[in-house]
Amino acid sequence: MGAWGTGISSNDTFTDIYQDFFDLYNDGFSVIQITEKIIAENQDTIDTAEDCNNFWFALAKAQWECKSLDEDILARVKQIINSGDDLNVWKHLDASPNDLKKREKALNSFLEKLQTVKEKPRKPQKKKLYDSIFEKGDCLTYIMNNGNYGGAFVLTEEKQTIAGVNYIAVTTIDKPEKPSIADFKKAYIYIKRYNDISFEGTTLKSKWVDQPQIGSFSALIFKNHGVEIEVLGKLPIYKQYEPKKYIGFGWITLKSLLPFKAQYAKINGEAKSKLKLSRWTTKYWL
Repeated sequence: MGAWGTGISSNDTFTDIYQDFFDLYNDGFSVIQITEKIIAENQDTIDTAEDCNNFWFALAKAQWECKSLDEDILARVKQIINSGDDLNVWKHLDASPNDLKKREKALNSFLEKLQTVKEKPRKPQKKKLYDSIFEKGDCLTYIMNNGNYGGAFVLTEEKQTIAGVNYIAVTTIDKPEKPSIADFKKAYIYIKRYNDISFEGTTLKSKWVDQPQIGSFSALIFKNHGVEIEVLGKLPIYKQYEPKKYIGFGWITLKSLLPFKAQYAKINGEAKSKLKLSRWTTKYWL
């Protein structure tokens, strides 16, 4: 169930179903279409005693919000509440007498609300889409925490996506004066050595690996981080970057990552490999 309170919506099942419903609603699906899809895709939840009541509560609440509460769904919720079925589930989960009393009050209030007519249906909310902040091939510079200029290179861009992501490579450029495009042409990607821990069955495995500092930077959080970034110019990209593993960075990382390089290497060791930015910016003829 994953409950964190006695309220109708205070559990993982309700939250997930309710969110899934409105994700589809905001995408333009009708209440009937959404209901059919959610029921079809959540049979395991419906067949689980601890979760099924919360499933129907979430579906009923979402339909009510849209002023389209199905009579059969309402009848099912009435039966669950009036029969004491939901309270029995909570008793089975060893809920305290005080929590049972609070849950019963929440159930009755919820049923009362469902039996009122909502004045206006909830309107679908248009999802806000973002362009990534920078364009592919942009050479970026910024002042780091050590007072020097750093450099990063934009490998990918997006248009009108949920997060507006750039994949950006952080280079080892670390200069007291502003770098030039020539500095980017000969730049290396900063590589950190870290201990990769994983499980093989029940056995814990660890190995040291080199990780190029290429990560995802989102337009969603760009303004909040207040990093002043200048685009020096562009370099052509001849080899497309394909992320093998998701690594998300905050924009503030550009200021702090390289100045901590020596201290990080002292703790974790120096990287064994090197990677030139020219891997993507040089045209190799076959």
